[in-house]
Amino acid sequence: MALHALALFALGFALSVGAAVIALARISPVAAGAADPAGGGVADWTVLVYMASDNNLEPAALNNLRQIAAVGSSPRLRIVAQVDRIASPESWDDSTAGNWTDTKRFLITQGMEPDATMAVQCLGELNTGDPATLSDFIVWGMANYPARHYALILWSHGGAWQGLASDDSSGGDSLTLPELGTALAAARARTGYGQIDLIGFDACLMAQLDVFQVIAPYARVVVASAEIEPSQGWAWEAWLGALAANPGQDAASVAGVIVDSYISAYQGTDDVTLAAFDLAEVDHISLGLARLASALRAGGPAGDARIAYARATVDIYAPSLPDAFSAVDLGRLTQLLAAHGATHDVAAAAEVTANAIRHACIAYGSGQSHRDGSGISIYFPLTAAQYAHDYEHDSPLTRWADFLKAYHHSALPQVARANSSGW
Repeated sequence: MALHALALFALGFALSVGAAVIALARISPVAAGAADPAGGGVADWTVLVYMASDNNLEPAALNNLRQIAAVGSSPRLRIVAQVDRIASPESWDDSTAGNWTDTKRFLITQGMEPDATMAVQCLGELNTGDPATLSDFIVWGMANYPARHYALILWSHGGAWQGLASDDSSGGDSLTLPELGTALAAARARTGYGQIDLIGFDACLMAQLDVFQVIAPYARVVVASAEIEPSQGWAWEAWLGALAANPGQDAASVAGVIVDSYISAYQGTDDVTLAAFDLAEVDHISLGLARLASALRAGGPAGDARIAYARATVDIYAPSLPDAFSAVDLGRLTQLLAAHGATHDVAAAAEVTANAIRHACIAYGSGQSHRDGSGISIYFPLTAAQYAHDYEHDSPLTRWADFLKAYHHSALPQVARANSSGW
């Protein structure tokens, strides 16, 4: 999809009650004759699962759908999924559940097999990287399965600020961060619903400040991993089972269960992380980072060696793919930047940012490799050659992008010196 201007985020406004009724009346209902086995009325929670599995995650998607079906919907909890599958000659291709290959919507009922006969809507082949595909699903789910609380779970490959939800049948298109913001703004404009209670990313690397800043106007709580996730993703049966048993939980409580169940499921896996954050506090983190970026730039070449040392020693996510993601732990970075003779302005801004992260974090869990992590990452390439210029267009963190450009223009040789400095 073509990039959309960040100004489109401003489309997220609440409709009047009358306009909202009109908008909802225009939403296509479930297929004729497709009864709601969970019963009518307003549920406590509706969980909307956007499964972009038109790629090599198809087997994991079907496995997770069966885990979800182990719990299934009820009058107080409804679970709906939009699932895009693929046909592939590769060995990972999964031919079970009827081997359908397009996009279908399901109301997940207990014990359900996710085959075509159980779909409440068959949509043909859709592009999960198109923001309209995501916004249409949100609007449809809210119209047909109303609830007091909503969780939107985005399930697919993730690439931090580079986006998520790749679709191999659509040329590998994926949702950029501007497009994700556009989709959420459009869904809110069409439904009149203020903020989604919880947005979760069952996808790799999405616990990045850039991502949180984009979704903050549209949701209250986020759950995401700063690290690469195991292919089987979240512990769906565990956290949905807990929600089914106690559907009166608020978003923060649900988020904590998601984090705890995930870490428990991967005990002994050193590099897993998952965290929940209060999105109302994200602006404080971003403002602290902007202040820190300005202080770092003001330090000039004299401070470049200290910056290079911090970058060379900070905790890294997806370390096996350093050129692809360059994601570092933001909390740990602030600690390192504040040390080793930092100026007063740098140390003060780093402390503000670190405090904001701690205040915003609702829950954090990790394996041994990230036990001192903060749960949130930032983009920081080690060298100028690794810097992706798309970052300054796709990320909302303009002050941080300005710092990165200035730093790599002036300080590339410092990296080698920092690596051998012995500080």
